[in-house]
Amino acid sequence: MTVRSHTDRLGVEEVCRHWGLTLPAVERWLDLAHSAFVLVGVLAFAVSGALQAVEKQMDVVGLGSLAAVTGVGGGILRDLLIGAVPPAAFRDMSLLGVCALGAALVFAAHGRVRLPRRPMLVFDALGLGLFCVEGTTKGMAYGLNPYAAAIVGALTGVGGGVLRDVLSGEVPSVFRQGSKLYVIPALAGAGLTAGLLSAQIWSVWVLILIAAGVSAVRIASLRFQWAAISPKSLDEA
Repeated sequence: MTVRSHTDRLGVEEVCRHWGLTLPAVERWLDLAHSAFVLVGVLAFAVSGALQAVEKQMDVVGLGSLAAVTGVGGGILRDLLIGAVPPAAFRDMSLLGVCALGAALVFAAHGRVRLPRRPMLVFDALGLGLFCVEGTTKGMAYGLNPYAAAIVGALTGVGGGVLRDVLSGEVPSVFRQGSKLYVIPALAGAGLTAGLLSAQIWSVWVLILIAAGVSAVRIASLRFQWAAISPKSLDEA
């Protein structure tokens, strides 16, 4: 994450003193953990894109393209909106490499084993929580006001899925009637993140808790069939 306050640094230093660790070592581990979660989220989104390509009977080109768009599409839109060019996906080739890995896994496994769907939905929810918080944080770091940063954060979380559905000829799942909560927790998490950053009341652990909360709401909506309200049809009126 690109924003680190003086208060947060002092908190890390206290942990270091308590456990007898060095600050650079702890910061390296935090950066490594952050990178690992980003890559896992990209992989999950890429796999979901590849699975949709298989469902739409696309060839290997379509499968790889949809995996890449889903995996890094939200981040690319975020970076273009805030002026972080070239986008991170074009500077850090490991992100596109992970997308290629997700596409290859689906291509190799399709028709040979039954791919579990529920774990992918869980990983997708984890990616949603992480990316909406990260996108908001990056937006604030680039000088956006809290409102704009929250919109950018939510877009980072859901943008890849929207692009995936549009390219595959579907109404985006986040807008479909009866779809489970997705945009709502992303907006709530991004808004809370922006508010705390603006008030300078935050730490790495607070951001992790917000991301976990967004993911938990998404997972709960899948488990308990929570959905956004829809207009009544003529038959129901």
